[in-house]
Amino acid sequence: MIELKEVSKLYRGQPAPAVDNLSMTVPNGETCVLVGPSGCGKSTTLRMINRLIEPNSGTIMIDNKDIRESDPDKLRMDIGYVIQQIGLLPHRTIEENIAIVPRLHGWPKDRIKKRVEELLDLIGLDPEVTRSKFPSQLSGGQMQRVGVARAMAVDPPIMLMDEPFGAVDPIARNHLQD
Repeated sequence: MIELKEVSKLYRGQPAPAVDNLSMTVPNGETCVLVGPSGCGKSTTLRMINRLIEPNSGTIMIDNKDIRESDPDKLRMDIGYVIQQIGLLPHRTIEENIAIVPRLHGWPKDRIKKRVEELLDLIGLDPEVTRSKFPSQLSGGQMQRVGVARAMAVDPPIMLMDEPFGAVDPIARNHLQD
């Protein structure tokens, strides 16, 4: 369960908070969608949940534990996160990008290789053709799909997705959402 209690974020030099006194609960197994115009705090809220930024006030709990009590890197390893800008590492192959979190979790190489192939198949990219390419060799939609695969790599209990399908065609989008 994710719970936000009176969470606010005011960026320095801004007259109004990006997020103002937000309280909400997302039970385990539920899907929650934040809807609103550009600049209303959706991305800021997601970045606070995984501690990429800290709120100015309020409390964020995951499974009844204040996230401030967790090591930020450990917390992020257990949260899948797909960002608008895709965020693939340009100097790493597609296989290496997807394998980042499984490697951090200490998975053996054969398990990682199998998971990468499974995810590439799942997102509709041929592993034989795609695994050794670099992000710059893919289309925007393909890169977004790889970003989704990377977030799913260790089957995390929480997935945060910030407009993950903006560059994906409608057919692929429906498949990825399923």
